[in-house]
Amino acid sequence: MEEAKEERVNEGLIDKRKEKLVAFFKKSDVWVVIALLAAIILGVYIRSLPMQDHSSAFPSLAEFVFNPWKSFSGKPGLWDITTNTWTLGPDLDPWLFLRYAKAIVEEGRLPEFDMMRNVPLGFETARETMLLPYMIAWTYYIFHFINPAVSVDFAGVVFPVVMFALTILSFFFFVREIFIRKDKESRTNANLIALLSTFVMIVIPAFVSRTVAGIPEKESAGFFFMFLAFYFFIKAWKTENLKSSLIIGGLAGVSTEIMAMVWGGVQYIYVTVAIATFLAFILNKIGKREFFVYALWILVPFLSSVLLNIFGIFTRAKISDFFVSLDTGMAFVMFFIMLIDFLLWNTRLKESKRVSKTKIPHNILSMIISIILIAILSSLIFGMDFIPNKLKAINQMFFVPAVGRWQITVAENRQPYFTEWEDSFGPHIRGIALLFWLFFIGSIVLFKKMLANIRKKDAWILTGLYVLFFFGLVFSRYSGNSTFNGENFISKFAYYGAALALIGGLIYYHVRYFREGNKGFQNTDYGYLFLFTLFALCLFSARSAVRVIMVLAPIAPIFLSFLVVESFERFRKTKEETFKIIMGLLTILFLVLTVFIFWTYYNQVKNEAYSFVPSYYNQQWQKAMEWVREETPEDAVFAHWWDYGYWVQSIGNRATVTDGGNAISFWNYWTGRLTLTSPNQSDALNFLYSHNATHFLIDSSDIGKYTAFSSIGSDINYDRYSWIPTMVTNEKQMQETREGVIRIYQGGAALDEDIVYNADNKSEIFLPGQSAAIIGVVVETKTDNDSITFKQPEGVFYFQGQQTRIPLRYLYIKGELIDFKSGINATAFIIQRIDQVGQQVRKDDLGAVIYLSPRIMRGFLGQVYLLDDPLKNFPNFELVHTEPNLIIDNLNSQGMGLSDFVYFQGVQGPIKIWEINYTGEEKFNPMYIDRDRTKYINWTL
Repeated sequence: MEEAKEERVNEGLIDKRKEKLVAFFKKSDVWVVIALLAAIILGVYIRSLPMQDHSSAFPSLAEFVFNPWKSFSGKPGLWDITTNTWTLGPDLDPWLFLRYAKAIVEEGRLPEFDMMRNVPLGFETARETMLLPYMIAWTYYIFHFINPAVSVDFAGVVFPVVMFALTILSFFFFVREIFIRKDKESRTNANLIALLSTFVMIVIPAFVSRTVAGIPEKESAGFFFMFLAFYFFIKAWKTENLKSSLIIGGLAGVSTEIMAMVWGGVQYIYVTVAIATFLAFILNKIGKREFFVYALWILVPFLSSVLLNIFGIFTRAKISDFFVSLDTGMAFVMFFIMLIDFLLWNTRLKESKRVSKTKIPHNILSMIISIILIAILSSLIFGMDFIPNKLKAINQMFFVPAVGRWQITVAENRQPYFTEWEDSFGPHIRGIALLFWLFFIGSIVLFKKMLANIRKKDAWILTGLYVLFFFGLVFSRYSGNSTFNGENFISKFAYYGAALALIGGLIYYHVRYFREGNKGFQNTDYGYLFLFTLFALCLFSARSAVRVIMVLAPIAPIFLSFLVVESFERFRKTKEETFKIIMGLLTILFLVLTVFIFWTYYNQVKNEAYSFVPSYYNQQWQKAMEWVREETPEDAVFAHWWDYGYWVQSIGNRATVTDGGNAISFWNYWTGRLTLTSPNQSDALNFLYSHNATHFLIDSSDIGKYTAFSSIGSDINYDRYSWIPTMVTNEKQMQETREGVIRIYQGGAALDEDIVYNADNKSEIFLPGQSAAIIGVVVETKTDNDSITFKQPEGVFYFQGQQTRIPLRYLYIKGELIDFKSGINATAFIIQRIDQVGQQVRKDDLGAVIYLSPRIMRGFLGQVYLLDDPLKNFPNFELVHTEPNLIIDNLNSQGMGLSDFVYFQGVQGPIKIWEINYTGEEKFNPMYIDRDRTKYINWTL
């Protein structure tokens, strides 16, 4: 009995402690503040890892919290080995913003024109996102006040960390505002969902690359203002006091405008708010207060942009763009509909007999009238093709968002398949992406909860249609070799069909409920509408372009967190024993999986952030730019492929013809055609002369980019389009002969053009470009008294199941071009290969071959960069500097004896810089500096 009594006492004590714990969570917000502070510390720790000591052991979180001086002592990862100071991480665009920030600090403001860009025209700085460099400069002023030794470089490095700490706050309050209600229980749940979402958001890998130290990108600040605008707008919508709601709505507009001045991702704000408000309008959830909030939100950025344009402060967007762009245009269409609705039903117009006696629902009538007026006005102002063109643009945005040679060759513009972007939402267990499927399940549960005010049967049907919509949106572009490849009829049918099914279902039930006088749909929560609109937009973005997968990354954890909290709530509230057990088990499962996701991602993202520092490749550039700073005139102008423009401008302090801004993308065509793939010196010199270029630069990564710039630089028939395959020797197939060795180099690449070969009056060999392929190169060597001679190499080609060997005219090795006077005009460029075997490095002097096709051999990069101009076709390009690859340089310092090009996990090569010696016969050609491509080419660039 005593044991039973003691057991009852213990149970009672446990129950009391539970009650106290629940009461603490409900009544006190102290735990929220503590947890949010912990989230900020965790976020700052991870994002600042590139700044922390890289000369000793990995800095731990405990060390960061309790002994930060040790974490930041020693040598940081973000360090320039030539200047011995802070530097940015391995990215391109941030260098522009850092250079602009330095100009602001030095001169007090940005110059009106940046003459280091787009030589000789320059660049109007008001067309760029000017606020970001000012924010970096302000960060410098703050830290410089604390520590006068701080540099602008340090401000650029630490800026993303500061902004991410602020993003944690704005994200938390945004998520919290979606779920919070007036009762204390919902307040607790909202805090839990927001905190859990925040912690997962901090560690999700897809969100790191634009928010980590050393990458002061637009997104690093943009996400803060995006979530801030979302928070203010939802808060304003919920606030019942008109004056307060208008003030908060104005703050939402200010946040939107600031984001527009930082990042083009502001379209997520405009589209989300517009569509969510449209849904609310259809559901009769719009009153005077909501109209005024929306009006203030849209008019604040519009009027701000008008003023900024008038004073020439920020001219990136024209005033007319607000009405014709898809994102802002959509927001203004919604404003116009609401304005017409307000005028019809809140002024004397409602007393009109035609208006007052209509049987059409007020909101539907307002929408019909608005659409008619918009169609008439837009056709009169912008032309009859305006609306059809916009519809075509929307369709293209759904299926082929990136068009033209330049856009599709930019890696981040590539449209991914589900099997690719799903990898960003793991971790995976037996091939199952945990975060993806959990946020999908969470979205289903939340969608069903959103429909809690309608009949259960109807809610289940609509939830089923939502699942169908989700599958159509996500899986209609599953993989390139599947039935659903995103481009065929069945893919488009699934995509549009699933969306139309959901829209049709919503319309059907809404009309039915309206006729019954049932306000179930009208009571749908606006916050949920807002979240699902944003979610659908992010899913659409994820399947549209690689670069915007990161926007879905912070949104997905919201549904995961809701699933965990909601399952616990259902477990806590249910009284039916069996269901309670099921919900308890599900709650434990979801919680365990969430902890697993967090812990796995935490360990992954720590290492990723720590490694987000300059690699040997970036250090090679640091050394090359040191030479540029010290050995070239200050007024030197560099030409190169556009990728490196910001590095040359910001690290080398020299002007460039093209850069990553691609303000005049047409010049990329000329650069690709007249320099990198140019078959003659005259065209190259005339183009470069027109741009005042003094130096030309090629980087080893241009070997892999040959496909991109040869595509962009081709005519309508792709006359320059090519690629440079590398093949490695297969030691198992090496054949020893009486006189030497036969080496077989294996690889594979399609032919870039037709090959027609006829040797010794034999039958003609024809291999069609694109259809046939080269699959290997055979090189036979002869050894005589320790000297090696080479026989003519042969290419092994494959077409329609048959292999054909054709002699290659040239063999290039150790700086010597051997001309065999026969065969196709292709070259086998033999390079050394090194392999790491344990702690040793093994070298094979004949280990790999770069195959240079006849088309490659006709161009500048093939002849001059790779082969050092052995045919003397480009004598006026004087090689003045070769910056060796750091791996090669390091091994050579140990006596390895490596050449400029070596195969080690791909081709490793130098940065080469040529001084341009003009002949005096060059003439300025205005065509080469024209901005308008349509005058010269008739295809989409």
